[in-house]
Amino acid sequence: MIPTAGGTTPEGNPQGREDCPELARIIEMIAQENPLQKKRIEGFLNTRGPEYWSFAEGLSQVLNHSFITSDAARAEAARAYNKMCMDFLSEQIRFKKTGKYRIENSAEAVTHVYNDLDVMRYYMVGLLVSYMFWPNHYELFRFFLNNLPDGSIDRYLEVGVGHGLFSSTMLSTYPDVAGICIDISETSIKTAKETLKTFQADPDRLTFIHGDYLTTEIAAARDAGGFPFIIMGEVLEHVNDAKAFMDRTKDLLAPGGTVYMSTCANCPALDHVYHFHSAQEIRDLMAASGFRIVDEFAGAAENIPEEDWEKELVTVNYCALLEHA
Repeated sequence: MIPTAGGTTPEGNPQGREDCPELARIIEMIAQENPLQKKRIEGFLNTRGPEYWSFAEGLSQVLNHSFITSDAARAEAARAYNKMCMDFLSEQIRFKKTGKYRIENSAEAVTHVYNDLDVMRYYMVGLLVSYMFWPNHYELFRFFLNNLPDGSIDRYLEVGVGHGLFSSTMLSTYPDVAGICIDISETSIKTAKETLKTFQADPDRLTFIHGDYLTTEIAAARDAGGFPFIIMGEVLEHVNDAKAFMDRTKDLLAPGGTVYMSTCANCPALDHVYHFHSAQEIRDLMAASGFRIVDEFAGAAENIPEEDWEKELVTVNYCALLEHA
């Protein structure tokens, strides 16, 4: 189980790094595989407060005791994280030269990434670890925790099943909630089921749908008048038509409901297709799709003034809480 919105773990509430032995194990395994990463991680850790230590130690406990439990698995996780960092760096260097993403159609990503179990597992392990050590990824998840629906809800939809952090949080936060998770890749669903077991998520409360989000009927939404909460984390950059995805989301959102969405601008990766050029372009799409932005976060991957982000092709991570306009 991972930290809930309250920022505590079942084992306690760490107040500082000295209370985080499981986190230290993960840092050490990454440093052994690539010593250069330790300096980057240390720079980030020096800026963190109690909320971070609680989250990071909780996630580290899950990973160390349920997912990467052997020396071989720990070495594999370290390689996965370091490989993902190098892949992102390589894509950024290429992007700075060309101004374009490597692929232009989501079908290529399905073939070369989402339908390859080995690639997906490395990618998901690397992403899970990145939420502890990449400043913007941590802020995206903290934004999600801070903007969960008030009170109780009985259902939610997650578009793109991902690494399991979001759905496991929903199941631990809302005792009576049931989730529907849809993904175009069957391999992605298999990987998500594996990671969700790590978080001790109750499989009986989740329904997985293998299908195209734009065309697959979701009966629960039709029968219940829509979903009170929809999660669309890191999805739009992977699709051909981001506007169609947001239009579909608006149709599935219940009156008075909210959407957590995150995406990125100028953010090349092995499987990124849709190229947002700025945070404002993302905001404009939300408005054009009939949403009002309740709250948002936009963070650059480089220490460059905001007015120069688009010109300098700076990667920007963006997330927002949306409601019907």
